[in-house]
Amino acid sequence: MGAAPQFNFGDAATFEQNIAAFSIELAKLDPAAAPVLSASLNALADEQQDKAALWNSLFAAEVASDAAPSDSEIPLPLIAPPVTAPVRWFLERLEIEGFRGINNEGSPLSLKFKPDCVASISAPNGVGKSSIFDALSFAIRGKIAKLDRLLQTEKPQDYYLNRFHPGTIGTVKITLKPDNGGQSVPILVTRDDKGKRTVSGPVGVDSQALLAELDREFVLLDAPSFQSFIDDKALDRGRAFSGLLGLSRYSGLRQQLQAISNTRAFNTHFDTSAHAAKLAAAQRTATTAKTAISNDYAELVKEPLVAGTPSPEAQDRCHAALHGIPVLVDHCAERPFISIDVDACLGAVRTAEDGPTRDRLGTIIREQTKWTEANKALPTEADMSLLNSLAVARTDALTNTTGDLLRKLYRLSEQVMTGDSWPSPNVCPTCENDDGNSVLENVRTKLGQYDAAETATIAVATEWASKGWAELTDLEALTLTEGEAPRIRQLSKAGETGTLESTEALELAQHVKLLRERATVAIDALAQERLSLERQLPQSLVIVTTAVETARRLQSNWNVLEEAQSEENIETDYASKVKRLKKFLDSTATMFADAESDMAAARLAKIEPLCQELFRYIMYSPVVPTLKKPKGSEDLSIGLAEFWGLKDLSAQALLSESYRNGFAVSVYLAAASLYGGAPRFIVLDDITSSFDAGHQHHLIEVIRTRFSRPVTADGPQVILLSHDTLLEKLFNKHSSTPEWSHQRIEGTAQTAILLQSGAVNKVRENTLELLQVGRVDDAAPRIRQYLEYTLHTVIDRCRIPVPLDIAFSDDRRTPGEYLGAIETAVKLYKAAGLLVLDPVQESALQMHSAMIISNFLSHWSTGQAQSFSAPALLGVMQAIDDFPDCFKYEPTPGAPKKFYTSLRS
Repeated sequence: MGAAPQFNFGDAATFEQNIAAFSIELAKLDPAAAPVLSASLNALADEQQDKAALWNSLFAAEVASDAAPSDSEIPLPLIAPPVTAPVRWFLERLEIEGFRGINNEGSPLSLKFKPDCVASISAPNGVGKSSIFDALSFAIRGKIAKLDRLLQTEKPQDYYLNRFHPGTIGTVKITLKPDNGGQSVPILVTRDDKGKRTVSGPVGVDSQALLAELDREFVLLDAPSFQSFIDDKALDRGRAFSGLLGLSRYSGLRQQLQAISNTRAFNTHFDTSAHAAKLAAAQRTATTAKTAISNDYAELVKEPLVAGTPSPEAQDRCHAALHGIPVLVDHCAERPFISIDVDACLGAVRTAEDGPTRDRLGTIIREQTKWTEANKALPTEADMSLLNSLAVARTDALTNTTGDLLRKLYRLSEQVMTGDSWPSPNVCPTCENDDGNSVLENVRTKLGQYDAAETATIAVATEWASKGWAELTDLEALTLTEGEAPRIRQLSKAGETGTLESTEALELAQHVKLLRERATVAIDALAQERLSLERQLPQSLVIVTTAVETARRLQSNWNVLEEAQSEENIETDYASKVKRLKKFLDSTATMFADAESDMAAARLAKIEPLCQELFRYIMYSPVVPTLKKPKGSEDLSIGLAEFWGLKDLSAQALLSESYRNGFAVSVYLAAASLYGGAPRFIVLDDITSSFDAGHQHHLIEVIRTRFSRPVTADGPQVILLSHDTLLEKLFNKHSSTPEWSHQRIEGTAQTAILLQSGAVNKVRENTLELLQVGRVDDAAPRIRQYLEYTLHTVIDRCRIPVPLDIAFSDDRRTPGEYLGAIETAVKLYKAAGLLVLDPVQESALQMHSAMIISNFLSHWSTGQAQSFSAPALLGVMQAIDDFPDCFKYEPTPGAPKKFYTSLRS
């Protein structure tokens, strides 16, 4: 085969175009098969591609044509990469209803995002922030990983939809904005209560394909993603890293190629052992027939058969020998040797020289032939010993197994535990217990024992077929006496399937030995009788009868030889094609693995410096992480090039949780900035949960100034989700700049999730509706949200100072603390004679504060919700509505009121 092709795995090249490079190698196998093989290779990328179907399609293509030798050079042009830049997408809008923790019946939660703006969304725990992340995950990936990891006994499929939503369909609508200035593309993704997912979009847009383009590992990131990157095994980390580099399809293809080129699986699928046994049996039969033909030819023609003489030529010489006998002339004329009627020839001899002695001689010659052919040389005593040892080895292997039912269980367990939805290899799929040990390794050990038993079984079956044990049934039929059991015929099934026991093999060896002893006695007796009869008959009659019987044997053996050679040709051709396919798969898998590994290593070399730079600006410590990928391997190892002056140490052993997450965040951000692909947005869910306050701010600054748009012009659009109160203060600070947009959501999974900015009126209206129908328990949490928003607005607009512990707290006492801070500030300014409020406003402030405290805050802060009544809470709502007016004035008579800029007059 010629030099291996150079594969072009540049950033601009698509997966399908790289596959075209393999067409060169495919065409070398067979020009007619190449298109089918190429299509099959492309089909490998489909996760649902059935391995057996792929084998069959490849093999069918191989069998379809035998025109070209395997090393023929048939050039097939590569497809050139496109010159047009691919379209990339921003997330412009997200609307959710009836999905996960977002009910919002009839009024979807609608979030808007600006491409040139970092977006942040904050919410208290349990409000629905992670449901936003889950909705995006379902829309883009078609699944929610954390649900799929649950055990099936917990019915994770039942928790995709909101449990309080009256409908049976959850909807997620995402609007994507192309970076080339084109029209926005809305895509609606739904899931019904049966688990059916549907995707719809504008006419002319392949919505499914577009969502698939967005499915990159760095698009949706949460804390578990970073943790798993650090904790994963090197192989799993390397495969996940391929997704970060935009190489997940290449990695998937590599794994598929390795799977179908696996020697054991390949041989099992094509049943190579059985076909090898058939080939060996055909070759042995052909060799035996050739030997018999050579001997009988010499006896009939009276000269040795020259090796390599074609069968038609040898048969013509045999025909001439018979035709030369006068009494046989009429029976040999005008017909080929193989078609001469031997029985008619014997009849002619009988007519010419009739007599019972001559008939007996013919019978004895036929009997001799029958006994000699039945008493075959194989199997030998050495073969009998080998069969016994193989049977013993199989029995020993079987002692480590526990039956076919458990084998099926082990196989199913392995499939379950290696699937994406299984939480851990330590969790047993049958009892769901976790004792800390790897159940998967134990299952694979058990399966290995079954594989060993299967290999031993195949060895017994192969030995049985290749040494012709089943062919001794003819000998057994001749030698058994009345009442004896036909053991060879009884054990043939066990021999053919490889299930012969060692005791049966020993018994069989003794049985064959007895049969051969009897056969020797019978053959010797026939030889003695034949010699006696030949002495009684005229020499001419003996010669003619012997010649005719020799011709009979030649005809039979030539027929046997033709069938054996035909079988041999079929099996040789099959073996050749299977060998060619295996060679092709091995070479393709190796070439692709090398290319994928080299490409990943090249991209890794570009990522590592940027990763180290980002890590330095996040952690500000003399710690330098490093990434290592051995050549040709899928593994990815992580380490520390430097650690406080020390060199080349283990990252997993030394780094604390925050440093580990900082390492992972740096890797993901570096990969996303260099190999973004179609998505130009990243959604980060609570990625700072393990960081302290200082490092949280460092990370946000890295994202804002060194990674995301608009400060980094070619950076991605970043969307942050957080429940952290400290970060929310930072988000609020940045939101005053044009480069940052912040949104806060409030609500419950039972009712609705609403944006606090611009949605406070909806909170107020919904709360009043609940109170008017007496639903106090549902209304009370919303009153707290509305009150906190109102008080925070007064504090913010009037610049009222609050203590730090209040600014950074997030509990049930926050509204009370806000109100206390306002009252303290009013008293302070009044005592100083600087209060801007007029006496009417002061009086109203005291009245509203008393109403809020006595009828709501004094009970809410202690959790005594049962003390609320609907009318009292309606009064609280009115007091909250009126409260801000105490801090407003009319710029001109009749004009809308405005907040005082401060409490100072």
